[in-house]
Amino acid sequence: MTVQTLKIGKREFVLLLKRDFERIAALARRQNEQDRQDAGDVAESRRRMKEPGGHTLAEMRETLRR
Repeated sequence: MTVQTLKIGKREFVLLLKRDFERIAALARRQNEQDRQDAGDVAESRRRMKEPGGHTLAEMRETLRR
């Protein structure tokens, strides 16, 4: 990936090939999708923890020790 910088006034810009930009943008989209999936997983686990029933981690450990 060849990168060039261009300074116009006090601002600095980065120039790169279009295919490199598209590759970086695709990686960012995939990461964003993964972040949303992770947030959904966390929300679901918190919702399930609030539901009645089930066992806490301490209860499971006690059961396994017996």
